[in-house]
Amino acid sequence: MSHSSDNQSSLALRHISMTIEAGEKVGIAGRTGAGKSSLIQTLFRMGTLVNGQIKIDNIDIASIGLDDVRRRISIIPQDPILFTGTLRSNLDQFNEYSDAEIWHALEQ
Repeated sequence: MSHSSDNQSSLALRHISMTIEAGEKVGIAGRTGAGKSSLIQTLFRMGTLVNGQIKIDNIDIASIGLDDVRRRISIIPQDPILFTGTLRSNLDQFNEYSDAEIWHALEQ
């Protein structure tokens, strides 16, 4: 497969081919600009797949709903950040609920 970011005319990845078995854990390493992020973007359908296909369980991801694709793949970023800001701001980003409403939802 080959990949291009939506805002680039040149290919970020060219003629990539690999097989990852079910349950296998894979690490991706490389120098800056090598295409690590482009590969992840392609797997998560965040860029343009110029040619080829990506299959999960022998099913082309182009035929699977985006939520289903993203549920089947896990990533651990190099610098993981669980939350930014307070826990409350992460639970109610638009400050639409009272503390009591948030506590009630948490207790459910």
